[in-house]
Order: sequence, then C-alpha cells, then structure tokens
Amino acid sequence: MIRYFLYTLCFICIAPLVNGQSKTGIHSGGDILIALTEEDRGGQVHLDVDSLLVANYYKFVASNMKVSGIPGYRIRIYSESGLGAREEQQRVRARFLSLYPGIDAYNRYDEPFFKVYIGDCRTKSEALILYDEVKENFSNPIIVEDYINETSAD
Repeated sequence: MIRYFLYTLCFICIAPLVNGQSKTGIHSGGDILIALTEEDRGGQVHLDVDSLLVANYYKFVASNMKVSGIPGYRIRIYSESGLGAREEQQRVRARFLSLYPGIDAYNRYDEPFFKVYIGDCRTKSEALILYDEVKENFSNPIIVEDYINETSAD
C-alpha cells in the first residue's frame, strides 16, 4: 500500500515538470528573434525591437551561415601581386606539397594578392611547431588566424 502511495506521489510531482518543457520556440530550431517578438506570449515578456537591429541580426546570421570550419590557425608562406604571381603561387604550393606531403596547402586570392596558406592548426602552439618546421624552407612565413577544416583538425 505504501509503495502505491509513493508511486502516485512521484507521478503527481513529476507530471507538471514534464509538461513544462515547450516543444515550440527557440529550442526546436525556430528563430529566437521571432519567438521574442511574438504578440501572444501567454503572459510572458514582450520585446519591441528596432528595425535596424533586426536587419543587423539577420545580416549576422547570414554571415555566420557562410562560414565553414572552426576557428584556428594557418601559416601563410606566400603573398605576392603583379605579373607572374599566380604562376609563382602554384609553384610554391607544389614545392610545399612535395616537401610536406601530409600537410594541406591552400591557394587563395585576396585582391590583389595571390597567397598560399598551409596547415589546419587548432591552437597557436600547433601553429608554432609547424612554423618552426617550414621557416627553413620558406622565407617569411606568418601565422594567421583563419577558419580551418574540422575533419583535418581532429
């Protein structure tokens, strides 16, 4: 009899807690801004937001959706502009890949510079180790913050 009483008491105490978790709104993948500015919030706080803030919020969300990878470090081993810079970029990348076959190299064009970046380092200490390895073969390498590939960084 006491066992049934305890089961019933537990059920009565836990049932309201289970129902308290909303299945709609921001936790189910909805837009937090829409959830906060809805008119009928059932007695909850209503938020009035300036239109410029809303526009900047959506710009920020869109720019974050374009970013691929995770924050990390790479080393820039080449950056030049002018005639023949693109061909030299290809030669530097090929030379690096022949010297270090296990490390990825990336070509990038940031107008007007052709650049070569190497590595996918999660920490600056990893980048410093790679920097020490390549500084003998490539003049003036520079450690830069970049978004790195997640699969290569594991």
